[in-house]
Amino acid sequence: MKFSFPSARRSATAAVLAVGLAATGCSAINYQATTHVYSASDGVMFDVEDVMLRHILLVGGEEGGPGRLIGLVNYTDTTADDPIDVDLTVAGETFTVTVEPGQAVNLQNDEEFIVPAMEAGPGGLQEVTVSVDGTEETFQATIVDGAIAEYRDLLPDGYDESMSEHLEHGPDTWGSGAAHYEEDDAH
Repeated sequence: MKFSFPSARRSATAAVLAVGLAATGCSAINYQATTHVYSASDGVMFDVEDVMLRHILLVGGEEGGPGRLIGLVNYTDTTADDPIDVDLTVAGETFTVTVEPGQAVNLQNDEEFIVPAMEAGPGGLQEVTVSVDGTEETFQATIVDGAIAEYRDLLPDGYDESMSEHLEHGPDTWGSGAAHYEEDDAH
């Protein structure tokens, strides 16, 4: 004699499908952070016409003091015959960057773009106006100081140890595993 439990099989199959749908259902209706385009740096990104601005920020020590504009200006039109002029205006100071078609200009390496007096200080935002072929748009750029070692050499007035002597590294700020900090480790 053969016994069959079709309703039990159907119930088990339905349960497996329900669990599968529940496990994937959240990703189908919820926001996916990996689909969000953002500037993965301390600076900001901004596009005007065929010009892409990437990692734009200012490096300065204090509000009202000088700041260095850094980042990348990329002219994406590879079919254009002539270079394009990009005007960047920060705190009343205008800088013109000429970029060849399909090329990029690295602001911190190619020239020094020093703003004599920023309107905001480190940790704040500074308004930047970009003009390209008659189109003018404005965005907010981050201002950093010498607390991050990579920016110290870019400070217009130089780096002063007192700017970051209040910062301390310890086990909580160095991570764990191979990168774990031990006080007796030599650096």
